[in-house]
Amino acid sequence: MVLALCLGALCAGATLIQFSKTSAQTAAPILISHEDSTRAISFESVTRQREPFSTTAPVKFGTDSKTRIMLFAMNLNLQAGDTAGSVNVSAEDFAHRVYQLPVEYVGSVPNQPWATSVVVRLSEGMDDLGDVLVRVSYRGLSSNRVRVAMGHIGGGPPDDEGAVPTPGSPVPIVPSATAGNLTIGDVQTIISQAVSAAVSLNRAVTVSVTDREANVLGVFVMTGAPATTTIRSVGNIGGGLEGTVVPASLAAISKAGTGSLFSTTGNAFSTRTAGFIIQEHFPPGIQFRSGGPLYGVQFSSLPCSDIKQPALPLGLSGDPGGLPIYKDGLAVGGVGIEGDGSYTVDRDPGDFDQPFEELIAASAVRGFEAPALIRADNILADGIRLPYANVASPPAPATLPFGSLPGVVPGAFPIRSAQTSAFVPANVGGVSGEVDTRFFPFVAGASPAGPDALTATDVQTIIAHAAQQANITRAAIRQPLGSNARVTIAVVDATGTVLGVFRQLDAPVFSFDVSVQKARTAAFYSSANAGTLLRGAGFSSYADRAAADGLGLDGAVAFTDRTVGFLHRPFFPDGINNTAAGPFSTPLGEWSPFNVGLQLDLIKTNLLAAIGGASVPCSTIPNLPNGIQIFPGSVPIYKNGVLVGAIGISGDGVDQDDLISAGGGNGYSPAPAIRSDQVFVRGVRLPFLKFPRSPNL
Repeated sequence: MVLALCLGALCAGATLIQFSKTSAQTAAPILISHEDSTRAISFESVTRQREPFSTTAPVKFGTDSKTRIMLFAMNLNLQAGDTAGSVNVSAEDFAHRVYQLPVEYVGSVPNQPWATSVVVRLSEGMDDLGDVLVRVSYRGLSSNRVRVAMGHIGGGPPDDEGAVPTPGSPVPIVPSATAGNLTIGDVQTIISQAVSAAVSLNRAVTVSVTDREANVLGVFVMTGAPATTTIRSVGNIGGGLEGTVVPASLAAISKAGTGSLFSTTGNAFSTRTAGFIIQEHFPPGIQFRSGGPLYGVQFSSLPCSDIKQPALPLGLSGDPGGLPIYKDGLAVGGVGIEGDGSYTVDRDPGDFDQPFEELIAASAVRGFEAPALIRADNILADGIRLPYANVASPPAPATLPFGSLPGVVPGAFPIRSAQTSAFVPANVGGVSGEVDTRFFPFVAGASPAGPDALTATDVQTIIAHAAQQANITRAAIRQPLGSNARVTIAVVDATGTVLGVFRQLDAPVFSFDVSVQKARTAAFYSSANAGTLLRGAGFSSYADRAAADGLGLDGAVAFTDRTVGFLHRPFFPDGINNTAAGPFSTPLGEWSPFNVGLQLDLIKTNLLAAIGGASVPCSTIPNLPNGIQIFPGSVPIYKNGVLVGAIGISGDGVDQDDLISAGGGNGYSPAPAIRSDQVFVRGVRLPFLKFPRSPNL
């Protein structure tokens, strides 16, 4: 347990350093920290919970209820006759008060003779100090000092001059420098397998391959393939995007990118999966059920976004024919097939249809299939099994050589290998992850100005607390069962300016854009001028409908994404058939997955312009440059009763996203009296947050 939770990364590093047990203490002890910071590797010695620590344990395991924490050291070898009491451990707080921490155990880590565990009892008066600097001393020799959090993470005295992570040369956890490891040869093989299957089915299609982060690695247009496709579902032609004609290559790219951005080492999702979770009922077609858990996600990672770059030309796709690509068990990309002239969503998942686009996609990924355990059809959401692909045995004709395929590679999309990743390694709050350098280091908010604004330290604290909550939260849509959630965390100020974004390792990439959308949505709807901005941008009808329901959009109510989504469904309350639409939704008679109401109307004009090549933000409202999101996972942030921003979470389950949002926003929460769950609309109490049952691992 010790090794699994704390020392995995250091075991490899130990091979780079010579450690040996000696009969005498000849060198100073070294307290072990994380590989990229001076924060101690430490945890509560009984429950294995990570920092921040309280001086009082929730359960009395011994003669008292004091918390015991375990630290790890090198070069600490008790000499004959010495006991744990021979070792001294002290901690210094921000006010330079020094606390002596009684040492109760010193011993070797099993099977790791180079490491020693040290268990200390926390002292009175150490609650909620923030970071303290801890040192171990033995026989006149003192160690380096490492950071341990008491009550909350952050603050405390500065690191000692010259302090560095220890040991100094472990093997760090470094993500690949590229977005997956697809080679040019891999891309050609996948395209060749797709085209060969299409030839065997007498179909002409467009094939696209993307890497892990939706960079286009190649497009192939077969001879005779339709040049365009029409966006079409159940809505009226001309409503929303219904009837819009777009290039088939863009549809194929969005399908491929959806498989890429949705899939991780813990879950493999397809465009069929996406279509299943974005409709007005979940599961689709079952009356009196709430909307899909990711209702509205199709309008994210858009080409007009200021966050996800590169984006998907049509956003995330729910049209069957897109599958993820795996190599060596890792999610490395996606393939998308377009050829039937219709870009749609499967409205009847129970008919087990086999569209030829999906058959060809399944043939394309032969040798690059998702591991069976993590496919969507092995994952349950709300007790409902998700679909993956209606293909048990894909076509397997002889593969034509790439150079002999019937068709062309468009000049705009040459064949290439996986591109350089947009993310670099980072550690926040002791949690390993990645950041985009556009949004890192974290910065202070500019709105509101003055003493109530979020500081860079506030942003660091909020994101660290959210990441630590995610690390102990049981994921909803990840295998194996019992895995912790992997999410992206975004913080914005009151006008939607991004102050920081952090993603845990292996968080789904679609969450990068969505987390910011969620944060901006909560901040916007909770602001004093939301109604004014909507009217000024030409959306008075939505503001008027909200006002008719008693919602002035004037800052009097603190909204979360769960609240906004509840008001943005074609039924109100959500899932109750034969009711009027929510104030932000299209009425059911006009509704479709491509005509949902305010979310699309905000961005429709600029989205179509961006599809045509224009460089424009998604919305004319400056607070919402990548649009809004309408499924849960955000909390508005307040300081001294003043709205200063919001936190948005996206990753491994919407109830989990709510929980992690609340964890990050703890200490910055709105006053209970203004929370949306104190408001009734049409006699229905609005929601604020919803947490999963037994959420923690």
